[in-house]
Amino acid sequence: MAHRLEQFEDGDTAFFTNREVAWHALGTVTDGALTADQALETAFLDWTVTKSEKPVSTIVPAYDGDKTETITYGDKFMTYRYHPKSRKAEALGVVGSRYTPVQNSEAFAFLNSIADESGAVFETAGSIDNGRKVFMTMKMPEGIQIGGVDAIDMYLMAWNTHDGSSSFNVLVTPIRVVCQNTLTAAINSAKQQFIVRHTSGVTDKIEAARDTLKVTFKYQAEFKKIAENLLKQSMADKDFYALVEKVFPIKDEKSPRAVTMAETARATVNGLWKAPTQANIANTKWAAYNAFAEYADWAKPVRDANPDTARAIRIVTGAGDRFKNKVLNLL
Repeated sequence: MAHRLEQFEDGDTAFFTNREVAWHALGTVTDGALTADQALETAFLDWTVTKSEKPVSTIVPAYDGDKTETITYGDKFMTYRYHPKSRKAEALGVVGSRYTPVQNSEAFAFLNSIADESGAVFETAGSIDNGRKVFMTMKMPEGIQIGGVDAIDMYLMAWNTHDGSSSFNVLVTPIRVVCQNTLTAAINSAKQQFIVRHTSGVTDKIEAARDTLKVTFKYQAEFKKIAENLLKQSMADKDFYALVEKVFPIKDEKSPRAVTMAETARATVNGLWKAPTQANIANTKWAAYNAFAEYADWAKPVRDANPDTARAIRIVTGAGDRFKNKVLNLL
């Protein structure tokens, strides 16, 4: 599982994480929340992207082969930066004539404007593919409390590219981004997102979008509302077992393999229904949902030489979301 974080010759990595060490054990681990400026500096993102004043050109052999000539791609320009360590200029990408860079400092400032109102704190930030892609996440000020017993963390995340391959994006996700893989997972599992193209006036559009982005917090409220509603509803054993049979039907009783697979899945989920971890929410529809969710994330069989890693990847990529949504709809 490649992290693709930018690493430097002196051993530093362009990544910071608040308190919690990431799976790759790289970057700087802080003992508390950072300001926007501190996060920018700690993650080695305090550099500027510049678009070349002249179109991209290259020197090629002349037709007769004796001389060279310069050719220019009229509507394509280069983006570049000065390396955060060596300070040498290096190319990032080729962009169109209307492209306007969104600086790392602007991205942090935008998320910081959300923090000023909500109390969110910077959680992670980093550079991927040698500065071509950057990300930063903020943890929401409080985890979602489900009836005061369960907490679900949500993150406000911004990601941006400096090579012209994407727009500037801000989204709400339950995934804590620490590398390329978790960034992909966060994008795929985004509940709400706001996209701004790299064109003239992009900074003004980002600031104007601040009020629009507040609707992303409605996902938190709605999920909390659904979860608390499930927590209030009791569920008898017989009703749960009936739900399990509905989720894992035996479609072909003449197939020993199909019968075995269904019965194994049923037995596993039934066991999770009575697990000690369910004690404080036992015999509720919320407990039922959690039993199926734990099955999807951790107990469902995987065919892989390293099953623990495969399960971790399954979680961060949201591979079990469709299954969990099906159960949620049934509940």
